[in-house]
Amino acid sequence: MTVDEAALPHGDGPDAVGGGGPRRSVRARFEVWWSGYWYEPMPVRRLDAVARILFATIIFITLSPDHWVIDHGDVPTSWYQPVLVARILQIPAPTPTTIAFVQAAIVVACALATLRVLPRLTSAAVFAGVSTWIIWAFSYGKVDHDRLTIVVALLALALTPRKGPDVEARTGWAIRLIQVTFALAYPFSAIVKLQTAGFEWANGAVFARAIIRRDGLLGDVLIDYPALLRAGQWAFICFELFAVVLLCRNTRLRAVAIVGVLGLHAFTYATIGISFLPHTICIVAFFPLEELGDGMAQEWERLRRSARSRSSGGAATMAASPPETSSGGTRLGTD
Repeated sequence: MTVDEAALPHGDGPDAVGGGGPRRSVRARFEVWWSGYWYEPMPVRRLDAVARILFATIIFITLSPDHWVIDHGDVPTSWYQPVLVARILQIPAPTPTTIAFVQAAIVVACALATLRVLPRLTSAAVFAGVSTWIIWAFSYGKVDHDRLTIVVALLALALTPRKGPDVEARTGWAIRLIQVTFALAYPFSAIVKLQTAGFEWANGAVFARAIIRRDGLLGDVLIDYPALLRAGQWAFICFELFAVVLLCRNTRLRAVAIVGVLGLHAFTYATIGISFLPHTICIVAFFPLEELGDGMAQEWERLRRSARSRSSGGAATMAASPPETSSGGTRLGTD
């Protein structure tokens, strides 16, 4: 009996009239919704596409924007102030050797995972390496808040099989987990702003201070318009609260929110030069990337067939044409 059938009353029994029937029906309906939301079947190729994008991004971040983390291996260990996770797991301070090893391991594991070599195992290796890298990065006084989504995404990739029974439902769970983590970052950010600074965050000079600290192309223009910056702060807070609609399955509302998220991060990068790339890149979990892959594959196949047709057509033309002769009637190329 399916969950839907279990939710329906049968005959004149206690489930049909009174006896907790409505409560059971509501609970069964909720269970159906919950299962349908978290385990919505999605193609494995979509998860593979998301994984490849994330692994390529991690390689780039580890080797370029996060290269400053390497310097933590050369500073005195007394500067090491381990974050909570590091204290729980008893992770020691990095050394030049250990931090270089972790960096290399991340790159190698990402490369293998991109090629789908033991995808769950290599994804687990990337998760462990990136987690250690982040712990070492943020245990010296500076903590960024744009890494949670990609770490959760790596955990989902490590836990999700790519074949077997119910593989599409499990794939849906992994993608939904990434989507939910991504979406909740915005309302939670707004809530924290309001809890710590109240409405003064929106009425103050937060944007102006950030622009002064971090030179940006658009920021240099807007710094002379404080009223516009204050309006932008209010719009920022309001949109972060609105972004919760990313959690719904209404495609139109979600599309509006996705465009807003992209606009928000484009504005942030243009004004203060911060991209929040480890978080922002996870927006790819909202797109049907397998359709893009199918389109590219079909285009490649069309080009390949076209090239083959031209090649075979040219060979047939050469075979059908008579051999050339000289002015004296002697065939060229013969003795």
